[in-house]
Amino acid sequence: MRLVLAVAVLAAIAPDALAQAACKVENAVYAERDNGYELHFHKGKPWEFRGMTDVVFDLVVPDGRKLWGNISSNMGTSRDVGRIYHGCPSPAADADLLTDEEYDACQQWEGVVYALNKGEPDLMPSEGEKAPERILMTDLGRKIRYSDVVTGPGEEPWDVFDFKRCVK
Repeated sequence: MRLVLAVAVLAAIAPDALAQAACKVENAVYAERDNGYELHFHKGKPWEFRGMTDVVFDLVVPDGRKLWGNISSNMGTSRDVGRIYHGCPSPAADADLLTDEEYDACQQWEGVVYALNKGEPDLMPSEGEKAPERILMTDLGRKIRYSDVVTGPGEEPWDVFDFKRCVK
């Protein structure tokens, strides 16, 4: 009986755990608990990497809008920093590069980002590395609440995103 119960429990949790364990960060999708925001990581194109950018993503708002963002490291000597932009075009192969002033004007959030595995904070993985169980984007909700992304309090995302699925 114990063996049957153990197999049933493993069958119930194993697919999600196995999917996350085999997923590379650039294929990961995360969801926050309150309002349905999602982080969709994707393999970055050369023109999306600015400075020390390690990974790129879209923050998908519940109404379907996509804000673009990136997470940069400081060669392991500091904490990873994330940025989210809205109101200016995302980098593209056939577009002019944005100036620093243009980046600043459309930046909606900048904050420290932590990967969370088994509740322990760590640095964010780079492309090609294993996706974390959760991601903490410090102060994201408060910054979005006071931006032009939402129309009022209560529409902002929570700061923690849980692994949802892996896409190929």
